[in-house]
Amino acid sequence: MADTVKIILVLLTTLAFAGCASAPDGSQSQQAGANSAANGIDIWRNGPPSRPYNVIATVSRVGADNSATYADEENLIAAEAARQNADGIIILYTVRVVSRVNIVNGRAIMAPKVDAQLIKYQ
Repeated sequence: MADTVKIILVLLTTLAFAGCASAPDGSQSQQAGANSAANGIDIWRNGPPSRPYNVIATVSRVGADNSATYADEENLIAAEAARQNADGIIILYTVRVVSRVNIVNGRAIMAPKVDAQLIKYQ
Protein backbone atom coordinates (compact mmCIF):
# COMPACT_ATOMS: atom_id res chain seq x y z
CA MET A 1 0.00 0.00 0.00
CA ALA A 2 2.79 2.43 0.86
CA ASP A 3 4.46 1.72 -2.50
CA THR A 4 1.24 2.58 -4.32
CA VAL A 5 1.00 5.90 -2.47
CA LYS A 6 4.63 6.69 -3.35
CA ILE A 7 4.01 5.92 -7.03
CA ILE A 8 0.91 8.13 -7.08
CA LEU A 9 2.81 10.98 -5.41
CA VAL A 10 5.66 10.67 -7.91
CA LEU A 11 3.20 10.68 -10.82
CA LEU A 12 1.33 13.72 -9.48
CA THR A 13 4.58 15.59 -8.89
CA THR A 14 5.76 14.74 -12.40
CA LEU A 15 2.47 15.96 -13.88
CA ALA A 16 2.66 19.16 -11.87
CA PHE A 17 6.18 19.92 -13.08
CA ALA A 18 5.29 18.98 -16.67
CA GLY A 19 2.36 21.40 -16.56
CA CYS A 20 4.61 24.17 -15.28
CA ALA A 21 7.20 23.46 -17.94
CA SER A 22 4.66 23.79 -20.73
CA ALA A 23 3.12 27.02 -19.45
CA PRO A 24 3.75 30.15 -21.52
CA ASP A 25 6.42 32.49 -20.17
CA GLY A 26 4.24 35.57 -20.50
CA SER A 27 6.45 37.26 -23.08
CA GLN A 28 4.75 38.77 -26.09
CA SER A 29 6.20 38.74 -29.58
CA GLN A 30 6.81 42.23 -30.93
CA GLN A 31 6.52 41.12 -34.55
CA ALA A 32 3.71 42.57 -36.59
CA GLY A 33 0.79 40.31 -37.35
CA ALA A 34 -0.47 39.30 -40.77
CA ASN A 35 -3.10 41.49 -42.29
CA SER A 36 -5.76 41.63 -44.95
CA ALA A 37 -8.50 44.16 -45.62
CA ALA A 38 -12.28 44.28 -45.74
CA ASN A 39 -14.46 47.34 -46.35
CA GLY A 40 -11.28 49.45 -46.47
CA ILE A 41 -10.35 48.33 -42.94
CA ASP A 42 -7.10 46.50 -42.16
CA ILE A 43 -7.66 43.18 -40.39
CA TRP A 44 -4.68 42.14 -38.26
CA ARG A 45 -4.32 38.49 -37.23
CA ASN A 46 -1.61 36.83 -35.15
CA GLY A 47 -0.33 40.09 -33.77
CA PRO A 48 -0.76 43.86 -33.86
CA PRO A 49 0.34 46.22 -36.63
CA SER A 50 3.96 47.37 -36.66
CA ARG A 51 2.99 51.04 -36.59
CA PRO A 52 1.64 52.93 -33.56
CA TYR A 53 -2.12 52.80 -32.95
CA ASN A 54 -4.79 53.54 -30.37
CA VAL A 55 -7.55 51.13 -29.40
CA ILE A 56 -10.90 52.88 -29.73
CA ALA A 57 -13.20 49.94 -28.87
CA THR A 58 -13.31 46.22 -28.20
CA VAL A 59 -16.11 44.27 -29.85
CA SER A 60 -17.40 40.72 -29.81
CA ARG A 61 -19.58 39.08 -32.46
CA VAL A 62 -21.28 35.69 -32.37
CA GLY A 63 -22.70 34.23 -35.57
CA ALA A 64 -26.32 33.19 -35.78
CA ASP A 65 -25.60 29.47 -36.24
CA ASN A 66 -23.39 26.91 -37.99
CA SER A 67 -23.90 28.59 -41.37
CA ALA A 68 -21.93 31.66 -40.22
CA THR A 69 -18.15 31.68 -40.63
CA TYR A 70 -15.31 33.48 -38.87
CA ALA A 71 -14.82 35.54 -42.05
CA ASP A 72 -18.49 36.61 -41.91
CA GLU A 73 -18.06 37.86 -38.35
CA GLU A 74 -14.74 39.56 -39.13
CA ASN A 75 -16.36 41.38 -42.06
CA LEU A 76 -19.21 42.55 -39.81
CA ILE A 77 -16.65 43.82 -37.27
CA ALA A 78 -14.78 45.58 -40.11
CA ALA A 79 -18.05 47.25 -41.15
CA GLU A 80 -18.55 48.42 -37.55
CA ALA A 81 -14.97 49.73 -37.54
CA ALA A 82 -15.69 51.71 -40.72
CA ARG A 83 -18.79 53.25 -39.08
CA GLN A 84 -16.63 54.33 -36.13
CA ASN A 85 -13.91 55.76 -38.42
CA ALA A 86 -11.35 53.16 -37.32
CA ASP A 87 -8.41 52.28 -39.54
CA GLY A 88 -8.23 48.61 -38.67
CA ILE A 89 -9.12 45.76 -36.35
CA ILE A 90 -6.93 43.39 -34.38
CA ILE A 91 -8.43 39.91 -34.02
CA LEU A 92 -7.97 38.93 -30.38
CA TYR A 93 -9.36 35.41 -30.69
CA THR A 94 -11.82 33.21 -32.52
CA VAL A 95 -13.72 30.33 -30.98
CA ARG A 96 -16.87 28.31 -31.57
CA VAL A 97 -19.52 28.77 -28.89
CA VAL A 98 -23.00 27.47 -28.18
CA SER A 99 -25.36 29.99 -29.75
CA ARG A 100 -28.55 28.17 -28.77
CA VAL A 101 -30.00 24.73 -28.08
CA ASN A 102 -32.20 22.88 -30.54
CA ILE A 103 -35.53 22.45 -28.75
CA VAL A 104 -36.41 19.33 -30.74
CA ASN A 105 -33.36 17.20 -29.98
CA GLY A 106 -31.66 19.18 -27.19
CA ARG A 107 -28.38 19.47 -29.09
CA ALA A 108 -26.21 22.55 -28.90
CA ILE A 109 -25.98 24.68 -32.02
CA MET A 110 -22.47 26.04 -32.37
CA ALA A 111 -21.52 29.34 -33.97
CA PRO A 112 -18.29 31.28 -34.53
CA LYS A 113 -17.37 34.00 -32.05
CA VAL A 114 -14.79 36.68 -32.88
CA ASP A 115 -13.40 39.22 -30.41
CA ALA A 116 -11.47 42.16 -31.84
CA GLN A 117 -10.16 45.62 -31.07
CA LEU A 118 -11.02 48.56 -33.32
CA ILE A 119 -7.91 50.68 -33.83
CA LYS A 120 -6.95 54.09 -35.17
CA TYR A 121 -3.40 54.58 -36.47
CA GLN A 122 -1.42 57.43 -34.94
